[in-house]
Amino acid sequence: MADNEPHCTSPSRLQKDNEAMDNESGIEEKFIQNGVLLKKAHASYISALNAEGILTFGQCNKTNLHVFEWKPETCDITDSESLESGWSLVDAISRQPSPQQPLQPTAVASLPVTANVRATSEEPSAAPTTKVKLSIRVFLRDLKGLESFKDELRFYNHDHTVHSVYLFRQTSTSVLLQLLERFRCVRKSTQRKNFYRCIDDPDQDKLQKSFSELNIADIRARPRPRPYMDILSKWANVHQILPIHRPTSQSTIPSELRLSSLNASVDPENDSTEDPPAEPVAVNGETNTSESKKLVPRPSVHRGLPLDAGTWEDVKCPNGAISDPERIKEIIFRGGIKQDIRAEVWKYLLGLDVWEHTNQQRDERRAHKTQEYFQMKFQWLTMTATQEHNFTGYRERKCQIEKDVKRTDRTYEFFAGDDNPNLAKLQDILMTYVMYNFDLGYVQGMSDLLAPILSLVQNEAESFWCFVGFMHKVFANFDIDQKGMKQQLEHLRVLLSFVNERLFNYMRENQSENMYFCFRWLLVWFKREFSNADIMQLWEVLWTGLPCSNFHLFVCVAILDQEMDVFIDGQFSFTEILKHVNELSGNLNLAAVLEQAESIYLQVKQTLEALPKESHHELRKIIGEQLTASDGGTTGNTDEDEDDDDSCMSIVNERSPEEKEILQRKLDEACDLSLSYMFF
Repeated sequence: MADNEPHCTSPSRLQKDNEAMDNESGIEEKFIQNGVLLKKAHASYISALNAEGILTFGQCNKTNLHVFEWKPETCDITDSESLESGWSLVDAISRQPSPQQPLQPTAVASLPVTANVRATSEEPSAAPTTKVKLSIRVFLRDLKGLESFKDELRFYNHDHTVHSVYLFRQTSTSVLLQLLERFRCVRKSTQRKNFYRCIDDPDQDKLQKSFSELNIADIRARPRPRPYMDILSKWANVHQILPIHRPTSQSTIPSELRLSSLNASVDPENDSTEDPPAEPVAVNGETNTSESKKLVPRPSVHRGLPLDAGTWEDVKCPNGAISDPERIKEIIFRGGIKQDIRAEVWKYLLGLDVWEHTNQQRDERRAHKTQEYFQMKFQWLTMTATQEHNFTGYRERKCQIEKDVKRTDRTYEFFAGDDNPNLAKLQDILMTYVMYNFDLGYVQGMSDLLAPILSLVQNEAESFWCFVGFMHKVFANFDIDQKGMKQQLEHLRVLLSFVNERLFNYMRENQSENMYFCFRWLLVWFKREFSNADIMQLWEVLWTGLPCSNFHLFVCVAILDQEMDVFIDGQFSFTEILKHVNELSGNLNLAAVLEQAESIYLQVKQTLEALPKESHHELRKIIGEQLTASDGGTTGNTDEDEDDDDSCMSIVNERSPEEKEILQRKLDEACDLSLSYMFF
């Protein structure tokens, strides 16, 4: 029925969107499905109700607006009111075939769709008998979300009214929804079953380019060491000992040998080569007017000695508790951990063991965690073939894990060779994590975070809980809508504009200030950039949370700071910066990067201490300063988009003793019946 008319877009915006669509030379179609019946729509389309048509999802070639379009297959709908069409749309993705329905939807490559398939109110009125090429278009940004029910797909406006309803006769709605979800055009609601929120991001294509060009799915072997680069990096530190300043020009030095000075912050008052002042830079709503002149000099920082067995034993109480965890974290931040005690200390840093627990409490906790792990593992091991067939989300995650495990760190001895039992452990842990956190499940890159942990800890259950602790720290990196990643990239942008205005201005002039070339660094915490030994040290430094939880952003800035001359002297574009960043893999000196990162942090902190507390709120949050409401801080939940009812969360609250007893009784009964049918 068409009596429930959906909320319509305002005429001015609708006219603007339609004009943008009409001015396009065509639409790049990403998904086409025949045999889609229109069940409900605006009253203007009453003549098209219950007609079969073609549903298309595509992207306007020039504006990059993503659009859904439905039109009758016969295109002979007769209705004078249909001339008052009023829907348009926005967002685009690439088609990937579904393993379940490979032949039903049709993917095409950039087929132009002329703009006259939609009649608008600006066209002259036609007689009731005139045949109109009627179609329905809707921009993704104008939709609140999509909801599927069996073979029915509903489009919702932002005011929660129904926009239109379609019935898929030849295939399942899951084919389209999986496609949209895979390319982050929609995000599945955690509270409302079968509801998918629409996501509209004009920078999505550029972000996807960064993701694909940096080859996230192929984080595997590291290049062999390059000793001469290490020697050059050490020579770059000579200025820390001798009063030597970097020459004013490095244009005559070959680019492959050019290294930016480490910790080379020259006092602006004594620097005769100071660049002319740039235009004010607006970052995150704040305008910085020559803030670089206010920066205090970067202090000299040197790495310390790693935590060794002797120091570790000194902080242990007779009952096994760790007496001074903060001192331990400080030592780890300064120098890392010796290999012989690394596995034991990691269990504390990642939350498997608790610093204050005695030996007995620690053993009891480990036993309980081990039991819990194998209980979750039992869940997916006992899943029947029918269950797996009916569980699309589980089946897709399992398939992706099997693919990624086969190509994760295979050049390292621990995972090398065919039929390696350690690969089976890696796969089992990732599958169990799917059961532990099905809302997240598995995303490419997670196997690379687990691999070093498993190779060090080796115990399967303990490796799992260490991995859980690590994922708790980087959970936002794997959001389906990439909200956490985008926030970190914005923080990195704010930080770089404050610390190195020259480099930031260059990137802004070359459309690279979005920092997407740092995507891989943040996603898997520099896993590709360093050797296995170095990445273990870097991760344990970051796990301490010192000097702030965002120290990994300062590591990014330190690397960019070192490569500034390469970018600017080489006049690199966005694509060239991407390529160069990719080539840094295996060619970075970890000690030098960490020293410079800490130096930059201290520089920012000391500079902010000298400025009014009302300024630079974002920077103060980045370095971990607590802001009061009067200083610009916020309290409460500021996420306006999360308006789903979360009353169902009461289901997962802590069970009462009576509920635990009932649950255990049901479990015992189910196990007994399962065994009885197995043997009798």
